[in-house]
Amino acid sequence: MLSLARLPVLLGAILLLSACAASPNSSPMKIFDRKGIAAPTIDAFEYCHGYGCQTKVKLSLDEAEKNDLISAFGSAETPQEERAGMARAVAYMEQLNGPKTGTDKDVGGTFTGYGQAGQLDCEDEATNTTTTLIFLRDLGLLKHHRLRSQVTRGFFFRGWPHTSAAVIEIASGKSYVIDSWFESSGVAPHVVPYEIWSSGWDPAKDGAVEPE
Repeated sequence: MLSLARLPVLLGAILLLSACAASPNSSPMKIFDRKGIAAPTIDAFEYCHGYGCQTKVKLSLDEAEKNDLISAFGSAETPQEERAGMARAVAYMEQLNGPKTGTDKDVGGTFTGYGQAGQLDCEDEATNTTTTLIFLRDLGLLKHHRLRSQVTRGFFFRGWPHTSAAVIEIASGKSYVIDSWFESSGVAPHVVPYEIWSSGWDPAKDGAVEPE
């Protein structure tokens, strides 16, 4: 039986997870608009943490950091290689910005590190990952994909609400989720076909998805 002492914590977690429900039909920029964040650029962007972007740290990339982001992405001839490059780029940005923002000890998931300083929920992760994807697009590195709105599953009817960044493969029209929420700071996110991810996919239960 749930103790009354733990009830406020649980209710708080439910409210925070509810904030992870973003419309998949909205523009990629809607996630920034809802939080009052200006469109991110390499010269000025905000890095989210604290659950639902309660804390936003203003950052920028200098020339060396921009070049390191490009190097982390690497070369990509195929859509599959491009998705792998996105994952490496997201990991690099977390490794770079973690020490700057106090999020380098972020624990994968929401409940494990709940209440700890520098922890991110899925809304924070989706926002930061979308920022990285915007940078890759603006640098001309995305040849096989276009950005799309964040995707959401759950809404409590089929599990906890959960939101992630996503892209669309241009040739096939297929959506892929770039989900950094399951892993701790600096670990490459999972790249999962939307159809699999939306069914409730979890790497702890279902294992990693093999590259296509």
